[in-house]
Amino acid sequence: MRKERGFTLVETMIVLVIAGIVMAMGLPAFASYRSTLAIKAARNQLNEDIRTARQFAVSRRAPVFIRFGTTSSTTDLTTYTIHVDSNGDGLMNNNERVIKRTMPKNTRISSASLTPADTLGFDISGILIPGQTGGTLIMANSKNKYDTLLVSSAGIVYRP
Repeated sequence: MRKERGFTLVETMIVLVIAGIVMAMGLPAFASYRSTLAIKAARNQLNEDIRTARQFAVSRRAPVFIRFGTTSSTTDLTTYTIHVDSNGDGLMNNNERVIKRTMPKNTRISSASLTPADTLGFDISGILIPGQTGGTLIMANSKNKYDTLLVSSAGIVYRP
């Protein structure tokens, strides 16, 4: 007489229920991890873009501006622009390079506290244009977790 091997339906159902319970317990931790990754992605993107703008100013020998919102509104921003001002007039002309950037999904620039209010401008030596003192960029995610980048008057970006 041959004995059949395998799992019964009851055993399979018990394993599936236990697996479901374990997965349900892990979902909140995964959601928190995902929101943490989003804010890190936002910080890294801003950090890289500021460094890239500084590099463009030096390598292209032209002023480069990063504009966050408008002077009247520099909070809860999801986009910003990088402008290589090849003719030095401070205006975005058709023949100049303008890069429009969007913040990663579920993130925003909660506050851009800069002097002047909405712009970082780098001169051809890679430091901020005279009269600009840098400032603070605060990013937030959909769960209202925050991260901060500081920009010195020399144009160097760092975390506090």
